[in-house]
Amino acid sequence: MAVRRFAAYAERRNFHSPRFLGSGKDGVVHEVESNDFPGFVAVKSFYRAGTYERERDVYVRLREEQVTQVRGFHVPQLIAMDDDCLTIEMTVVAPPYILDFADARLDEGPEYSEEVWVDWNRKLDDDFGDNADVVRRLLAVLESHGVILLDVHPGNFRFA
Repeated sequence: MAVRRFAAYAERRNFHSPRFLGSGKDGVVHEVESNDFPGFVAVKSFYRAGTYERERDVYVRLREEQVTQVRGFHVPQLIAMDDDCLTIEMTVVAPPYILDFADARLDEGPEYSEEVWVDWNRKLDDDFGDNADVVRRLLAVLESHGVILLDVHPGNFRFA
C-alpha cells in the first residue's frame, strides 16, 4: 500500500528518476529528482496514518522552530506533505545527521518506569559507545523543542 501511495504522490508532484532507498516498519523511502526543489529529495510513504501523522507533526514543529541542525547534526527539512497519500517529502541530508522521527512524540514522552529508563540508557551506551553522551545531548536539544525521539539507534544517527 505504501508503494502505491508513493506512486500517486510522485505523479502529483511530477517527479522523475525515482530510486528506491528502502523500507522499514513504518513505510517506504525513495529518492527522487524534483522539478520544484533543486537536486534530489527524499520521499517517505507510510503504511499507517497514525505513524505518518506523528512524523509529519514533528517535521512541522521543526520547521516552525527553524531547526535545521542540532549541535551540528543535520535534520531533514520538510518540503511538502500529503495527508491523502500519507507521504512526506524532505531534503536529503549529509552526515552528520539525525533521521527518522516516526516514533517521536511531541511535548510529552511516555511514562516509563525508572527501571525501563535505566535499561534504555544502558542500551544507548551499548549502541553508541563513546558517542552515547553526544546522542544524549542531541536528544536534550530536540526535547527543548518539544520533540521526544524514542527510536534511538545507530541507523538514525550518522556521525561525520
